[in-house]
Amino acid sequence: MNKYNLYGILIMAAAGSLTSCDWDEPEAVGNHFGNISEVNPPAYTEYLKNLRSYRENGHKKVYAWFDNKESFSSQVDHVATVPDSIDVLVLNHPEIMTQAVLNEIDAKRSDTGMQTAYAISYPAIRKEWELAKELGSDTPWATYRDNELKKQLAYFDGGGFDRIICVYDGRDTSTSTEAELKEYAEDQAAFLTPFKTWAASHLDKGYDFQGVPVNVTDKEFLAGAGTVFLAESLKASNLSEMKFIIMRNSISGMPVEKFAVMTSLPVLDPANADLGYWGADYSSWLTARWARTADVCAIGLMNLSDDYYHPEFIYPVCRGAIQMLNPAAK
Repeated sequence: MNKYNLYGILIMAAAGSLTSCDWDEPEAVGNHFGNISEVNPPAYTEYLKNLRSYRENGHKKVYAWFDNKESFSSQVDHVATVPDSIDVLVLNHPEIMTQAVLNEIDAKRSDTGMQTAYAISYPAIRKEWELAKELGSDTPWATYRDNELKKQLAYFDGGGFDRIICVYDGRDTSTSTEAELKEYAEDQAAFLTPFKTWAASHLDKGYDFQGVPVNVTDKEFLAGAGTVFLAESLKASNLSEMKFIIMRNSISGMPVEKFAVMTSLPVLDPANADLGYWGADYSSWLTARWARTADVCAIGLMNLSDDYYHPEFIYPVCRGAIQMLNPAAK
């Protein structure tokens, strides 16, 4: 199915909305139409009941990365408008959680059961430290890493979150010397262990992993993750590459039943016009249709905010991917 069949899948998604759990009314960009909660409150109450049942039926989950803002300049900035069937909304800026955003998160969680998360990224922290060094900082890496990790873990309790995503790619150590292996193991443990410590004090919450599992020596850490996203899948250009990435990470000791893949939704930036497509097809739709029967427990969709903009139906590509992954029962 390609991008030109967009309207067909959206019609199917709307027709099966009670079962597929995605019943936001179409909204033209820049306008507001009464949604189902305003037009038919009893039907909306029934919809929410079915949606919460859907959350508990063992379906394959959808994580979506959302570019939250400090203030609302338009409807695209509102958590309230994202598709209800998203299981975990990953907020890109946990450091700017305002009360208005927290209120919308609480309402989404209460009404629909949607969870929220944010990511703490080793590569991002390392890049920031290297930039600081170039600007004259003499802070040692270990000090910078530990301080930044502590600061970012603290975002959780003030942001109304349900999960944290640990982002760690690591590297291939097959040609490393003994000294390099020791340094690598110590650095990895220093980054990953605080997540396990955090999880032990947040028993009703949890963490997920995004990265390259074969580069993680601590298999206990991976076993404790709820979902293990294979970060390399973001660079895949077809399903064969997706399958290869899964295969090469499926070694002894890996929690393969927790593996999940990632792909991008189309973006507005003309410089990245090919992002979110495999040829003429939406990569998210092809991934979702394949993942429905593949040995993965979830898919991750990047760049959700850009998918908002459509003159007749907001978040059309995301909605289509959700419907393909978990089609409405007939």
